[in-house]
Amino acid sequence: MATSYQKQWQFLKKPADLGRIPHALLFYGSDSAGLKDLALKFISLLNGQHVAEGIQPDLALVGPGGQKEIKIAQIRELHQKLSLKSYSATFKSVIIEQVHTMNQEAQTAFLKLLEEPKGKTVFILITEYPKMLMPTILSRVERLRFYSKTKTIDPQEKRIKEILQLTRADLATRFQYAKTLSATPQDLKEILDLWLRYFREVLLSNVYQKKTVKIIKTIQTTNFLIATTNISPRLAIEILMLEL
Repeated sequence: MATSYQKQWQFLKKPADLGRIPHALLFYGSDSAGLKDLALKFISLLNGQHVAEGIQPDLALVGPGGQKEIKIAQIRELHQKLSLKSYSATFKSVIIEQVHTMNQEAQTAFLKLLEEPKGKTVFILITEYPKMLMPTILSRVERLRFYSKTKTIDPQEKRIKEILQLTRADLATRFQYAKTLSATPQDLKEILDLWLRYFREVLLSNVYQKKTVKIIKTIQTTNFLIATTNISPRLAIEILMLEL
């Protein structure tokens, strides 16, 4: 919890003691549970009362849950909740977990909330992937980075995380990835083979079955074309990006 992040805790505590409360904070790092605990502790400090998940009526928790992404309907519901008066807390507070999973519509709607906050409201966004947020959102939050002290990311795990990010990214981001990936053609086969294994595992779990079958076929075709023809690797990968 906060004891693991003393430096960040002091960074948060100082402006709070001075009454200079940040309107919106972005916590980014791989320890999602630890960052959420720290967010709850910070909100407790601001309101002078213990805040716990599911207990404080002036706290809103948003996340993808069992879904693939945070949808615009959740942001509209949040907007409605924030328009109500506080029940007992000095500050209404919002914690958004895995904020990078917001789809484009949700991010646009959330940006309006950041630009026109309702009363005394503090937003805390939690993510491993801040670059997946719109630049206009990033420009309106105070960023606080949390480094992992114990875990080093396995290269294959990193590639799988890239796949997950791409399935949620817009087309421009995917095409930029295709450009970067095609610049190192010696890595392409290994990466595409890893993608193939990943989506086959997804297929076995019966998640998004029809789409997954189509992605698998496209990866196989991409691998074949790159290996046996003079097709541009970038073009082949861009075609694959359209299927994600």
